[in-house]
Amino acid sequence: MNKKNLLSKNINKYMSYFSYCILTAFIIISLSACTGSSKSEVETVRINKQIGDEIALETFDLKIRGAEEDKLISSYYGSTAYASEGFKFVLVVLELKNTTDKEFEYIPDLKLEDKSGREFYPYLNTIGNINNHIEKRNLSPGISEIGYLIYEVNEDCEGYSIIASNEEKNEIYEVNLK
Repeated sequence: MNKKNLLSKNINKYMSYFSYCILTAFIIISLSACTGSSKSEVETVRINKQIGDEIALETFDLKIRGAEEDKLISSYYGSTAYASEGFKFVLVVLELKNTTDKEFEYIPDLKLEDKSGREFYPYLNTIGNINNHIEKRNLSPGISEIGYLIYEVNEDCEGYSIIASNEEKNEIYEVNLK
C-alpha cells in the first residue's frame, strides 16, 4: 500500500470518528434540553401576621408597631408635605433589627396592598418631611431601630396590609393594618 492510500484511509477514519463525536454531542445536548428540571418547584406560602408580631426576613427581623393615616406629613426642622389631591398618607411604624454581622443601609422593599389588589410602594420624599423616617437608615448588627415608612395611597384605599417576603424560606407575610 502506498503512502497516499494509507494517508487517505487514516483521514477517512478520523473524519468518521470526528463526525461520530459531533453527532453524539448534538444528541446529548438535544435530549438534555427536552427533559424537565430535576429540581422540584417549591410553592410560596402566604402567612398572615398581626401588628406586633415579629417576622424573620433574610437580613433583619421586622415588627410593625402600628399605622395611621394623614393628609400631610411634617417635621420639626423640615417642610410640610401634603398628599396629592385624591390621596392620603399611611404612616407605618416599623421596628427593624439587623440579624447579620455587618452594618447595612435599609432600602425599603415592603409594599402596601389594599383589598382590591392595588400595590403601593414607599413614598420617597420623606427626608426632611417627617421626623424619624427609616428608609436609608444604617442598621447596626443586633440593634433595633424604630421609624416611619410612608406610603401615599388613594383616598378610597381600605383594607390594606404590608407585604414582606422571605425568599430563602419561600414565604410571604401579610400584616393587616386596616
